[in-house]
Amino acid sequence: MTKNNVIKPMTLAISTLALSVQMSIAGEAKFIEPPMVNIPAGTFHMGSDRGEKDEQPIRQVSVSAFQMGKYEVTVAEFEKFIKDTNYKMPDNCYQYVLGGANREVLASWDTNIYNFSKYHPVVCLPQKAAVAYAKWLSEKTGKNYRLPTEAEWEYTLRAGTRSRHFFGEDKQANKSCEYANVSEWYAKNMSASQFPGAYVRDVEQCSDNEATLSMVGLYKPNPFGVYDLVGNVMEYLADCYVDNYQNAPTDGSAVITKECKETVVRGGSWHWEPWPSSQRGSMSADFLGALEGFRLALDTGGKALPAQVGNKQFVKQLNLAQAKVKAKHKQNPAYPAAPRGLNSSITAKDKVLLTWQNNTEKFVTGYSVYRQDPMTNTTSAIAKGINSSSFIDKAPLKHNARYYVVALNNETESMKSTFVDSGFITEHTLPTKIEGEAYSYAQDIEVKYSVLEPEEDKIINSIGKNKSSYIVNIDKARIFSLDARVFHSGQEQQFEIWLGDTKLAAPKLSGERGWKTIKDLSIELPAGKHFITVKGEQDMFAVNWLDFKTI
Repeated sequence: MTKNNVIKPMTLAISTLALSVQMSIAGEAKFIEPPMVNIPAGTFHMGSDRGEKDEQPIRQVSVSAFQMGKYEVTVAEFEKFIKDTNYKMPDNCYQYVLGGANREVLASWDTNIYNFSKYHPVVCLPQKAAVAYAKWLSEKTGKNYRLPTEAEWEYTLRAGTRSRHFFGEDKQANKSCEYANVSEWYAKNMSASQFPGAYVRDVEQCSDNEATLSMVGLYKPNPFGVYDLVGNVMEYLADCYVDNYQNAPTDGSAVITKECKETVVRGGSWHWEPWPSSQRGSMSADFLGALEGFRLALDTGGKALPAQVGNKQFVKQLNLAQAKVKAKHKQNPAYPAAPRGLNSSITAKDKVLLTWQNNTEKFVTGYSVYRQDPMTNTTSAIAKGINSSSFIDKAPLKHNARYYVVALNNETESMKSTFVDSGFITEHTLPTKIEGEAYSYAQDIEVKYSVLEPEEDKIINSIGKNKSSYIVNIDKARIFSLDARVFHSGQEQQFEIWLGDTKLAAPKLSGERGWKTIKDLSIELPAGKHFITVKGEQDMFAVNWLDFKTI
């Protein structure tokens, strides 16, 4: 990018007439000026060497003083804009972000299922509507409201920190529930009833007491005093999305390209785990979803002005609404931590003994044990409400099974413990087709359904950057032709196939994201019993099957 491709925020003169036009004859505000937080001028390191490639290279950026919206723009504020301008809003918003039976039901900003109150963030709007709102409010007030630039946004979020999150490193991500509405225990328990048939993620080991979108300002602010920068809604920014920071501006200005097909979004949402401070997202102009909202920046011409308190009636009503929700949060049951230290062993009588550490919370009322059959991807509770920290599966599956344990507070379940395998080994005699889920040993993998594969072949082994091993029997040394059905993330990568300590092959994956069949890999194997291991390179890597054929 050259200097011609960036713009610096412009400053409008503050009008002394703004107060006189703010109120209608009836006394109701025609527009709502938001409470703002003064962000001091400063310099920071933007990006991360630990993140994705689009977060690199790290560069030093200087940001002038400005003001950032204390909260995300709410339905109440946006409603004033619509009533005053009759702005035509789209009604093709994909509102059921978790899928389920109603995933094709579309909506608009005022008809979506997350329109819980006037004090929730407005969603189901395109970035251009957020820009139009800022322009309208600027005209009403004589001030320069606009969308924040990406540099301003990250600078505000970090608030002088250099850690992965402003509240700590990745291992402290469960602290996010103090500061943000993210995917966590409460969402896991509640979303299944709100989105029947949808897949609900297991994410953070904490509870923020909200299942989906929350009212603004319910949690702790960041060190600058800004709320909900992590979670709740992804926030539209002023920048066009570019997939790296090469030649990006260092003065805090926005990146503007000739063909701005995608704009930057930041902060993650209630639907995901907490995004690190450097994580970026993009949104195309032709897609409309319910996870995106925005907050405003106020251009002060680089001056450190006193923080704007905002419309007093709006702030008063918002504070009352927040207090009611917080009181309701206190009535929710406490969630135990996930049990730790789960181990399995096979007893002398071929039973499976499971042991784990007792939870320390006094409100824990027991434990439940679940068993997954990887070959059918079915999970069942084989013990409910037991009081001890051990259990014997007296009727284990004859092939490998996976177990996990949850702690209970009466009807409330903790998140899952780590998975452990039963230890019953599945062996495969070559030549044969080995299903990905028929592994002999694996760690930190997930057996689940693919939504893209044929109905009769949906069970997959999601390996990611981990590995999965298969014991094979070979009657005599020979060369096999191997076909592998694998999932490719869309970013160029390779996966590895190992025989013990020997790397047999490392085929490359490229092209569009999706399932691919890698064909006719030549694999020479000796006679005997061996471990064949498949290892991934990226988070989104999975194996459906491996087909060993004689040549």
